[in-house]
Amino acid sequence: MSKLQRTLCQWLLLLLVAVPSIAVASLSSPVKFKSRSRAQMVHRLERLDLPPGIPTSDAFVQRKINDYMGGGGSSTERMLGRANQYFPIFDFYLRKHDLPASLKYLAVAESMLVPNAVSSARAAGLWQLMPATAREMGLRVDGIIDERLDLHRSTEAAVLMLKDLHAQFGDWHLALAAYNCGAGRVRKAIRSAGSRQYDKASNYLPRETRRYVAAYLAAAYAVNYYDDHGLNPMAAEGVESIRVYTRMSLAKIARECDVRLSTLIRMNPTFVQHYIPASEQGYRLRVPQEQKYRVQQFIWGRPNLVELPFDENLVAANEAANMMGFDPKFTLLGISASRLAYRSPVWSLRLLEERMLLGFLTDYRAFASL
Repeated sequence: MSKLQRTLCQWLLLLLVAVPSIAVASLSSPVKFKSRSRAQMVHRLERLDLPPGIPTSDAFVQRKINDYMGGGGSSTERMLGRANQYFPIFDFYLRKHDLPASLKYLAVAESMLVPNAVSSARAAGLWQLMPATAREMGLRVDGIIDERLDLHRSTEAAVLMLKDLHAQFGDWHLALAAYNCGAGRVRKAIRSAGSRQYDKASNYLPRETRRYVAAYLAAAYAVNYYDDHGLNPMAAEGVESIRVYTRMSLAKIARECDVRLSTLIRMNPTFVQHYIPASEQGYRLRVPQEQKYRVQQFIWGRPNLVELPFDENLVAANEAANMMGFDPKFTLLGISASRLAYRSPVWSLRLLEERMLLGFLTDYRAFASL
């Protein structure tokens, strides 16, 4: 055998030994990486202030986190931009009703914070409320107004619903499952399992519901650790709100204030027919931040009040009070009405005064009938 042949044989032998080793190393390496990343994920989730009783080691959580941080990176960055806009409002209502602030991540799992999101099952809005459920919670859902798409109204309704579900089940895991599939279905699962422990009851819940809590955890992870994965929130457009009481079309506002009609429609999905109906409580009109002053001038420069119902009893009550020398302001404030210095009415005082006048009229009529 020549020297060249011996050299070739040695190289071939080295390749036969080295290639399987490299293959084995390449196969085993990802397993170690997955093990490390999963342990890190569990540790990070446990550091978050999540409701007690929520497990953090579900294998599906890892897959959902990969969806947020991997292929869905651009949509996650848009979601993070919207989170900066919506989370302060979520926090306000959660504090108002004494619920954990971390429940705000549920809206991420539900809708990716897309305010006009509608599912194939007809659930809609940031919190994906069904029409019947929304109406039960006091929201208006019809062909003119869909308050499931109103940021404030839908958020408070969802918060109250979560509070009620937690009161029913006494466990956040079961409460979140009930938010997804309904309280009746969770109660049925508990009866079938013969236990209120989620691990046992979950065997009788739909597969989507079993993965629902995992999606919530993945959303919490994405919002808190996005920067470790090279993601950056996209800047969300500035939005301001103006309360409108009288009937007004979005087209007219767009035309008079030089705002794109498509922008107003996108920002205000609550108005199904693209007009604001008259309302004593008023509706929030969302407008581009830079156009707020112009829209405000247009709306405030025209009648923006609705006629309140007139109470004829107040006229009679004032007449009776004057005749009998009754001064409700003196009773409330210790000073006669003629000596008050304020010029604009304090509405809470006005309501108290009217109630006292009506009460006085009732007592006066009762005494006069004796």
